Amino acid sequence: MDIVISKQKKSLLKRFWPLVISTLIAGVGIYLTQFIEQADFSIDSNSMVYGEVQQGNFSVSIRGSGVLVPDKIQWLSASVNAHVERVVVKPGKAVKKGELIIELSNPSLQQLLEETQWELEAKIAESTASQVEQKSLFLFQRSVMLDAQLGYESSKLKLDAQSKLFAKQSGAVSKIDYEKTRLETEQFNRRWQIQQEILETMKDNIVAQNNARNSRLQKMRKTLERAQQQVDDLMIFASIDSVVQEVAVEPGQRVNMGGNLAKLAQQNSLIAELQVPELLIGEVNIGQSVIIDTRNYKVAGIVSRVDPAVVNGSVQVDVDFVDGLPSDARPDLAIDGEIKITEIANTLYVNRPIFAQSQSSTSLYKLDLDGDFASRVKVKLGKGSVNQIQVISGLALGDKIIISDASRWESYQKIRIN
Repeated sequence: MDIVISKQKKSLLKRFWPLVISTLIAGVGIYLTQFIEQADFSIDSNSMVYGEVQQGNFSVSIRGSGVLVPDKIQWLSASVNAHVERVVVKPGKAVKKGELIIELSNPSLQQLLEETQWELEAKIAESTASQVEQKSLFLFQRSVMLDAQLGYESSKLKLDAQSKLFAKQSGAVSKIDYEKTRLETEQFNRRWQIQQEILETMKDNIVAQNNARNSRLQKMRKTLERAQQQVDDLMIFASIDSVVQEVAVEPGQRVNMGGNLAKLAQQNSLIAELQVPELLIGEVNIGQSVIIDTRNYKVAGIVSRVDPAVVNGSVQVDVDFVDGLPSDARPDLAIDGEIKITEIANTLYVNRPIFAQSQSSTSLYKLDLDGDFASRVKVKLGKGSVNQIQVISGLALGDKIIISDASRWESYQKIRIN
């Protein structure tokens, strides 16, 4: 009996085994089919970047790249036509005010200086001779005037004596002699007055001539000073304590008046020049705080100027340093700057998805609770920062979204994440 029962059980298991296998395969197939049909597109999770909605104080900032440039720059230029005789200092050297940078030469200027000196000396000698001559004439005229005065006074004494005698009618003085003396006295008086007028006119003439000579001498002295200055300008000296940034000439080269020779910049006076995209420049204002990143240090700054012009899609923003320069600061050093626009208290924000624009409505893919699927949702975004953006509506605190490039599946409403 036992052997017979054992054989029957074996036969029953053999009969239903294929049916069990088929049922399991069909169940798994139905489940996989339903799982796959839940999404229109699938993507590998390792190829995506996610962001989680957070809530709190949100700092709005704008980033721009740029360089450090000297705030105080001076170009040394040629004030005369000349040839470059010698370049004393090479670019990169620190110089003190008054240190020789470039030596120029111009023989014609040296010759002009010497000729001007000789001409000035000749005019001084001529002026001295004229003054001596004028003094001699003045003294002569003064003696003539004194002779006329003495003649008048002598005749006046004689007239007074004759007047007394003539009044007594004593016959000592005839009327003819009296009238003659009176006429002579009037003539002497008139002559004296004329000589006085001539002397005064001569004084005025001497003063006028001296003024004219002094003016001509002063003009000649100015001409000499200008010639001397031109010769002195052949030596190009540093105008400030600085670093030579550039030397624009070489020995033997001819330079024209006004041509640039060397560029000086103060090493300890630098500003940051940032290039901000024109679409973001509307929120940048003078006085806003800036963090400058030199790759080694981060230092605080403040916006001092916003260029009114747009160049190649960017606007230049000048930033002054607040707490001094970092130790690695050098002219033309590449930097990044983060301009603080505003602070929004207690708001939703998320890491900025690619291509997300401030103050816009867009479609983002939000993950479900299990993270197996992501569905497209409409989201309204607010102010954007460098790496984050404000969420106005469409997402809640703790929601996770895809922030990497979604252009491959943007036409699908739902995607599966493997």
